[in-house]
Amino acid sequence: MNSTSTINFVILNQAINRYVPIPLLFFGTIGNILNLFVFTRKTFQHNICVIYLLASSVFDSFVIVVGLLPRLLNGYGVDLSQTFSILCKLRFFFTYYAGYTAACFISLACIERYLTSSTSAYKRQLITKKRAYLSILIVLIFGCVTFGEGFYCIDINQQLFGAPQSCYQLKLNIQCQIADSLLQFIFELLVPALLMIVFGFLTFKNVHNKHSRVNAVQLGDSSLAAAVGTRRMSASQEKRAAQKRDGQLRTMLLVQVTVFVISTFPIGVFKLYSIVTVYQTKSPLKRAIENTIFNISVISLFLNNCITFYIHTLCGQVFRKELLKLFRCN
Repeated sequence: MNSTSTINFVILNQAINRYVPIPLLFFGTIGNILNLFVFTRKTFQHNICVIYLLASSVFDSFVIVVGLLPRLLNGYGVDLSQTFSILCKLRFFFTYYAGYTAACFISLACIERYLTSSTSAYKRQLITKKRAYLSILIVLIFGCVTFGEGFYCIDINQQLFGAPQSCYQLKLNIQCQIADSLLQFIFELLVPALLMIVFGFLTFKNVHNKHSRVNAVQLGDSSLAAAVGTRRMSASQEKRAAQKRDGQLRTMLLVQVTVFVISTFPIGVFKLYSIVTVYQTKSPLKRAIENTIFNISVISLFLNNCITFYIHTLCGQVFRKELLKLFRCN
């Protein structure tokens, strides 16, 4: 009975790897390419938040190519990273690294939105392009150091779980299994999610307080508003347009944060579970079930990297306008 069930789970995992990545690869690749074209347009050139969103889109593309494509090839038994040790190590390193950097850049975008929406002039002055590029550099260097352990802890011929997956954590090195799972959980999932949630909440708190103050000023100075000249009205309209664009970026960011938290939750729980149960002896059937849950959780994680363009299109009017202009120009 157990043997039959295990074989069924192997077939199920093969089907997941064969067919689920295809639409994600197609829509994810097109979406991220369009993200790059839209975010590099003149309208967004001076917006520091867009620098982070652009950088995140670049590494989302890396995740799709390095992480998702090999899963599709593995479904058909032609994934070379399951056969060659160096390709296996590079695949895991770049998948972890690109996923971590993409998530961190969204976290930095949330911090930027918080500082920009602050009523404190000092906090707003902290936002500069130089500091943005410096923070990106720090994230890139820290990721190289953090996930470098994969070149030791990841190798072929492991078959750590029930389904045939040669390239994974060293099955005879418990410390490697714990370290690899814990580092991914903390730096690719937990820390970015916490930063997104905390600074997302603080941003909307700032926006709410700012709107309350603006309404109070407008009520108190209603008689003075009638005397405002045409030139000042024009400047005010430009300011409102910039505020509207910033507001739409906040909305896009909020939805992207929500999707990130939901899509990373399954793999986060699984990583914790794998750490807690690492010393348990498991039957082949239980290992096969765990591998199926693992595969589904990983696909859910990749979903976050594939749908950002569609989030931006649905939630951002400015983004949609620039997208339409892009097609009209071509």
